[in-house]
Amino acid sequence: MKYLKEITSWSESPETPNHTYIFNEKDENVGYIKTGTTEEIYFSKPFKQFSKSRRKFVQLKRGNSNG
Repeated sequence: MKYLKEITSWSESPETPNHTYIFNEKDENVGYIKTGTTEEIYFSKPFKQFSKSRRKFVQLKRGNSNG
């Protein structure tokens, strides 16, 4: 599993929270961790419509969801 914390600056909507997203070995989004929490929320199926384009991420070590 790969954990990517979003660091996108949303200039048009600065209140938009950046969460940590969980990806499997096929680079499919399988879950996320809401900002300010440590609970991993998994989808029943990989979320295939998730797009990384125009977003910025940093990769976290496994289990380190808050940076």
